[in-house]
Amino acid sequence: MKEQSDKQQRKVAIVTGATAGLGKAIALRLAQEGVFVVANGRNQAAGEALVGSIESSGGQGAFLAADIEDTAQATGLVQQVIERFGQVDILVASAGAPPDAQGVIGQVEPNAIADQIAKTVRIKLNPVHAVVSHMTERNSGTILFVTSEGGRFPTPGQTTVALHSGGLIMAAKVMAKELSRSRVRVNTLCVTLVEETPVYERFAGGQLTSIRQKVFDKIASQAPFGLAKPDEVASVAAFLVSDASSHVTGATLSATGGATYS
Repeated sequence: MKEQSDKQQRKVAIVTGATAGLGKAIALRLAQEGVFVVANGRNQAAGEALVGSIESSGGQGAFLAADIEDTAQATGLVQQVIERFGQVDILVASAGAPPDAQGVIGQVEPNAIADQIAKTVRIKLNPVHAVVSHMTERNSGTILFVTSEGGRFPTPGQTTVALHSGGLIMAAKVMAKELSRSRVRVNTLCVTLVEETPVYERFAGGQLTSIRQKVFDKIASQAPFGLAKPDEVASVAAFLVSDASSHVTGATLSATGGATYS
């Protein structure tokens, strides 16, 4: 595979959490749009299978395993991409499992909430911290956070989600303001329950906590357009990191099929 010389002719994206669910769908969509996709995750076999799917569809990509909760590994991931492929134009911070510490306040230990938020914050911010100096030096770049609509819409039993996602949404706006002088865009994409994802499989199998099961039951029954599929969310993500949205920064879009309005 030719690496650096070929990749300078096209945009290079890092997509975290790319081995399953929304991250996988976003990686595939960006590759279809002509972006060279560096998929990140911890499952080597799943990552290699994803690259196979990308290449069989006419796209180009690579898989680099790293646990981005670890700062050193996240930094190493970004450095390796720059060294091998010349640049990072796009970072999609999609990795991050739903928090386990859920429940009505008074039923969840504050330390459990704090520990979960610390974990999810590291997963989201480590790769951003690693790539931002590169983007500002190039005076170009796009960062997209993928997170929960629970950060915008108050939902009983989701204090942890609200603290993490709500904080992330505001932090993205602050970053957008800080980085605008370097023409680096930062946006956020919010979702609820999405079909064909690991969370949906747990929901369909009745494996969620009772309160979360009820929340998702309500979403599934009341979304006017029905539950989104990964490809539908990936289309919105692809728009937000493309030149078509070149004047969009600090924005938060919800791909919830009308289940929420905020």
